[in-house]
Amino acid sequence: MTIQPRAELEKLSDYVPGKSIEEICERYGLSHAVKLASNENPWGTSPKAKAAFLQIANTLHLYPRGDAPLLLNALASKYNVSKDCLILGNGSDEIIDLIGKAFIAPGDICVSATPTFSVYEFTTIEAGGIFKPFPVGVEKANIAELAEFSKEARVLFLCNPNNPTGVYYSESEILELLRLLPKNVLLFLDEAYAEFAVATDYPNLISRVQEFPNLFINRTFSKIYGLAGLRLGYGVSSPGVIRNLWKVKPPFDINLAAQAAGIAALEDLDFVQMTREKNSEGMLTLKKAFEECKLEVIESQGNFLCIKIGKQAKELVAFLESRGMIVRGLSNFGLPEWIRVTIGKPEENEFFIKLLKEWLNGK
Repeated sequence: MTIQPRAELEKLSDYVPGKSIEEICERYGLSHAVKLASNENPWGTSPKAKAAFLQIANTLHLYPRGDAPLLLNALASKYNVSKDCLILGNGSDEIIDLIGKAFIAPGDICVSATPTFSVYEFTTIEAGGIFKPFPVGVEKANIAELAEFSKEARVLFLCNPNNPTGVYYSESEILELLRLLPKNVLLFLDEAYAEFAVATDYPNLISRVQEFPNLFINRTFSKIYGLAGLRLGYGVSSPGVIRNLWKVKPPFDINLAAQAAGIAALEDLDFVQMTREKNSEGMLTLKKAFEECKLEVIESQGNFLCIKIGKQAKELVAFLESRGMIVRGLSNFGLPEWIRVTIGKPEENEFFIKLLKEWLNGK
């Protein structure tokens, strides 16, 4: 190839998503499959968001407002923050990318407790930075040790609750981390699954971002609001941080439908509450089944569970796929003996349990 890419790209591999329903049906000749691999909302989309999406159809020939003022106003009102504290993204993945563009220079160190969401590492390397993992396995990091490890970092990425394990850091732990971190280290707190958290000590720090200028909180509409297909995320931080992100953000990339659906979704409290309740019920059903099967499962504050299968985890994933059930094997996360299962609808959970027991009995 005569046109050479940037040297950093040699260090990157493609992102590996969960397998699609279409892919599995085609591979195994199935007419139907259930996907519990990508932590999507099994209950669909907020009805109010869906109605707003449909209403926008007659204006698709127009450019969206790049700064999405109505959506920013809605978020500012919801969290009692200034609009200067908010940034929007084409999915929360773009928010992570903007952090790389605005704050990570070649040679900068970025840290994350691993295993975790791989985009943190991708973004660091793409920007020419050096990614340093702080390995914790399926446990939480020790806050003092993590802060010490991160003292020379430019950004500390922390997923809370963590993907893929579901473990979380309490508000007191995050405040302790902020106290121990140097003020020039940006703490990127990724709360993609925050709305599913039921722990009473889960952090509630969005309205306090101006107290902590090096705190950045990342959220998404993909999970509990069921808008994964529209790609909409947002970040909350001090105005100084946010101002620099707007400088590197492409114009017009929050589309009209996403803006309209996002505003409506924020108003649909009934859908959010229903999803949270159904998620908790489904989690109890799956945890009970795992206990009956004597399988180790991690307590989760997300909409998924991480289960230890053992050395045959890859075989189980293949078996399930051949029967039309898609879950996530965690070899790419460095957890080859574990799988991650999204909490589905009751019938989907029962189908998974049935196949799991069938496989275990046939071992």
